[in-house]
Amino acid sequence: MIIDCHAHIGRSEILEYWWALEADVEKVLELEKKAGVDRVVVFPVHHRPEKYPEANKEVAQAASRYPDRIIPFAKVAASHPDAPRHLLEAIELYKVKGLKLHADEGFPTREIMNILLDHGLPLIIHIDEPIRLEPLAKTYPDVVIIIAHLGSYTFNYYHQLQAIYLASRYDNVYLDTSVGSSLRRGLIHAVKEAGPEKMLFGSDAPEFHPAVERMKIEILDISEREKRMILGENMRHILKL
Repeated sequence: MIIDCHAHIGRSEILEYWWALEADVEKVLELEKKAGVDRVVVFPVHHRPEKYPEANKEVAQAASRYPDRIIPFAKVAASHPDAPRHLLEAIELYKVKGLKLHADEGFPTREIMNILLDHGLPLIIHIDEPIRLEPLAKTYPDVVIIIAHLGSYTFNYYHQLQAIYLASRYDNVYLDTSVGSSLRRGLIHAVKEAGPEKMLFGSDAPEFHPAVERMKIEILDISEREKRMILGENMRHILKL
């Protein structure tokens, strides 16, 4: 089973960002089909904090239309005072399977992490300096923490080294390959140091094509079994599919 662990759907109202202003679910699924992806984890595009409950509902509705293709994750702004309530609503009403956070919208709080712990759900987090996650990984060893973009959306090798260090040291820390794998040095180092068992294929569709992101894994000089682990088996284990 091939699982893309990182894709967006929805329509952003924040026009300062060039990425994922409009992410139509059918477009995303078409791209995933071309890439040979069986299932895709989706969460909302960037929104104003108070808009995330509505965006999470949209993700849940898409998942109900395509239950065999879409795995819904919630998104909240951790700095918003109602973020824990927004997350609980998404879990209880929409049956999301995890949470996506951007650190620039607030660092995970104890309340948010306790909710994930209580429900056995993973966290995907986009953060510019992954080493800041070390206290979180230590404090919540039973919560899976997935560092997006191999630790750097902008191909900062030193930030990637921080992410690789965390994934190699902590059992609960994993690396999402989306976009960050464009820096081949970082990708190869991640496989060597953290191991293929700690890596998860992601694309950041629709802005980046999952077929291109998948090929970066396929051409690695590793075994077919290890490629299968990265391309889906590791994520399937995390999500208990």
